[in-house]
Amino acid sequence: MFKHLSCQLVILLFCCAGLLNSAAAQKINLPPAIRQLITQQCSTCSRLPAGQDSVVSRYFHQCHVAVDSGNLDDGFKYAATINAITDSTAIVPRLLTVRFLKAKILYFKDFYKEALSEYLKLVEVPSLDSNIQANIYPNIAEIYLEQGQFNKSLEYLNLVKKHYFHFYEPPVARKILNNTGVCLLHLERLDEAGDNFERSIAIAASLKDTTALVNSYLNIALLYDQQFRYPQEWSYLQRALALVKNASDLKIRSKVYLNLAIVEERRGNLKEALLYRKEYEQLEAQIANRDKIWELAEQEKKIAIQQQEYKMQLLRQENKLRAAESKRRMWQRNTFFILSLFFLSCAGLIYFAYRHTNRQRRIIAEQKDKLELLNETKDQLFSIVAHDLRSPVHHLKINLSYLKDTLARNKIREATALSENIEKISDNTYALLNNLLYWSLGQTGQLSLQAEQHDAHMIIAQVAYDFNAGAALKRITIANEVPKGMFFYVDINTAKIIFRNLIDNAIKYTHANGSITISGRIVNNTCEVTVQDTGIGMDEKIIQAIYKRDTKRIQQDTAGSKSTGLGLWLVKAMTEKNGGALRITGSVGAGTSIVVCLPVNEHYDSFESADPGR
Repeated sequence: MFKHLSCQLVILLFCCAGLLNSAAAQKINLPPAIRQLITQQCSTCSRLPAGQDSVVSRYFHQCHVAVDSGNLDDGFKYAATINAITDSTAIVPRLLTVRFLKAKILYFKDFYKEALSEYLKLVEVPSLDSNIQANIYPNIAEIYLEQGQFNKSLEYLNLVKKHYFHFYEPPVARKILNNTGVCLLHLERLDEAGDNFERSIAIAASLKDTTALVNSYLNIALLYDQQFRYPQEWSYLQRALALVKNASDLKIRSKVYLNLAIVEERRGNLKEALLYRKEYEQLEAQIANRDKIWELAEQEKKIAIQQQEYKMQLLRQENKLRAAESKRRMWQRNTFFILSLFFLSCAGLIYFAYRHTNRQRRIIAEQKDKLELLNETKDQLFSIVAHDLRSPVHHLKINLSYLKDTLARNKIREATALSENIEKISDNTYALLNNLLYWSLGQTGQLSLQAEQHDAHMIIAQVAYDFNAGAALKRITIANEVPKGMFFYVDINTAKIIFRNLIDNAIKYTHANGSITISGRIVNNTCEVTVQDTGIGMDEKIIQAIYKRDTKRIQQDTAGSKSTGLGLWLVKAMTEKNGGALRITGSVGAGTSIVVCLPVNEHYDSFESADPGR
């Protein structure tokens, strides 16, 4: 009989450890500290921006809301979804909290093996929050207790009592003490077990927790049974019976009636034992019916969980495919970007090389043009020096020799005539050298101009005055018909060179008793000064040769002297330097007309005559 009683009481003991879970299987009461931690980590509850992981933030909020409301299936679904779309090994605080909630749901759903596996992984994380650790260790101890591993269960319970006991509220502390007593009882450390049971009963009494008190009474009754202290055992069983008569928990009522029947059978009170047995069997029948319903519900839940797991697996596969596709697209994008950079770099190098080559060609072409210009200038200079300058110097030498002979023979009249001729040759040579100087300065870009507005009539009058004596020798009249008050915008020195050369040429190429007329007019903001003579004129070929600087086409003046046309070249160059243009017209035997076009003011667009022969 005693052996049978002990067996039945051991069965009772196994059920007491998980009794509280069954009573509240759909409601998880998390400690305030953990609730506060979850609120801080939830972007929705703390009203913080979700950031890049907005999907995870939304699922996290839905997960803990479902757990708080007792909808553990939805809570598990959201937790599993978060684990599927994130790195399950990450130690981010919020993801650790999600893993904790998932393990907690498994524990309350009596999936002890899965819950224990997740719990053991979590406690190995050094950065796990201490409040979560304190909540996990009692669950691990209970799972080992349910599995009959009393030493392991007691190891975790002692760890909890040593380091985390101050974390717990009275109901949890009572449960820890009760489970500690159960482990000690199975390990036959009866005195220590009794001490833990007494402390558990004291806390349950202060809380007025009927179910907890009955559970503790049954455990301490078993303790007295193993110590053969039957009166004390019977006393605690009667206390338990008094509490469970009107209790709604069928399981604990069933256990109380079973233990009372066993004790009455041992005492020989078979009638009372039969009554307790009948009451026990009726309760067991009710529990069986209820368990069948619960079992069907659990099966449905398991099927739902399996479906969720299947969906999660599909989601993981989909995420892997998306990740692979994203990686492929990123590789394509990076490859395209690198190729684009490569081709752009090549295009840039080709463009740079092309521009550099063009710049080099342009520089070479400019240098070639400059060199050709310098060579042309050199050739012209040599031609002028060889022709225009050599001839007057030679004549000057001959006349000086004649002058010496004449003075030696004391022929004063002839010496005077030779002196006048020498003076004329010297003046012409000086003018030629002066023109040559300005021409060379213009050709080499060293000529500096200071343009201002000047009275055209006054400047021409000053230049003409210097030629009155030379013109008088040939009885040539010079008429200045330029209107007074007519201005042009020129450099005064180059302007005098222009008109000095024109008047000088007009005198040279005009026969005796001829005339030179200088007139002027304003046309379209341009001052046109015309120098017209009655000289020998020039044909179109000579005019074009002047414009093209052709030294082969020369012309003789009225005295038979030949010229390369340097004077007119210089006139054209100086006119263009001042922003003007030159027009030459004439015919053989009918004189020549040269028009100098100069700007009236500073704001004037320079031009060159497209048809210099007109």
